[in-house]
Amino acid sequence: MRALMKMAPQPGALEIREVPRPEPRPDEVVIDVAGASICGSDLHMAEWHPMARWMKTPVILGHEFAGVVAEVGSAVNDLQPGDAVAVESVIWCGQCPPCRIGKTNVCNERRLFGIHEPGGLAEAVAVPYRLTHRVPASVPIAHAALAEPTTVALHAVLMQPPQPGDVVLVMGPGPVGLLAGRVARAFGARVLIAGTPSDSALRLPAAQTLGLEPLDPAVPLSDALAGPVDLVLECSGAAAALDAALYAVKRGGGITLVGMPSAPVPLDVTQALRSELALRATYFGTWHDFERSLALIADGTIPAELLLAPYPLDRAVDGFADAAAQRVLKPLVQPGL
Repeated sequence: MRALMKMAPQPGALEIREVPRPEPRPDEVVIDVAGASICGSDLHMAEWHPMARWMKTPVILGHEFAGVVAEVGSAVNDLQPGDAVAVESVIWCGQCPPCRIGKTNVCNERRLFGIHEPGGLAEAVAVPYRLTHRVPASVPIAHAALAEPTTVALHAVLMQPPQPGDVVLVMGPGPVGLLAGRVARAFGARVLIAGTPSDSALRLPAAQTLGLEPLDPAVPLSDALAGPVDLVLECSGAAAALDAALYAVKRGGGITLVGMPSAPVPLDVTQALRSELALRATYFGTWHDFERSLALIADGTIPAELLLAPYPLDRAVDGFADAAAQRVLKPLVQPGL
């Protein structure tokens, strides 16, 4: 079968290769991939960014994917060939203390598809069946790949849920920022979204189409805001954005850290203390978050068709280039195209 692989620990080194089709272990299913979306962290791995250097190579990339069950292992009883499923990106053990209280996203033994194990940017992938979620009948199977980043966004918003009428500021209009903005909007919040001048061509106009309120990146944030906001969802991972968030949020307000910084970030703890800010960090999400994310796609809260740009597997590398250049919001690699 064909797969997109990161072949070596260096920038680039992305190749479509012929590899053996996986066979399921007793607790696994093999999925024929309908769609695998490309994440910002995939771009970091392609560039061999320092934050991506915990991966092993060579490896099949892709941790956001959905498809149709083709084969089931001998211990799998509740799935059968033909079932449409989406798959969690974190491979959790189910036995460690975090897993036992439902915090599978911070499993002590966690591994990730496309980083430590073969991922979904391939014609087929083997996955533990405990990580699968049935795709609602109304959702195109390929679009269910968006459940993984939607889970990231939903879990982040649930950390400090906004109240109806709250003003929420999203820092960073990348795909996760746009998704988080849509989720916060579904809670009844007014959602502002801030970016940089490079976001003006595609991402900020997309935010407006999605019902969010983009701020002018040419205007300093302190001038663009009419007053302090109730909550900041920091989705960029940029040090400057986190610093700005400390001064944009009201006293007693909250900042949820979603974006992954590429290096250690200094923090003005004095400002946070004097304003009694609630700083919450967030990582991926749980089983229930993933289920709810599929429901958000099914009911249109998350309009997948406005975010995804289809690519055949043979053009997956072009999808990486187009995402990095912000020519598309989120490439969706579909091996069947």
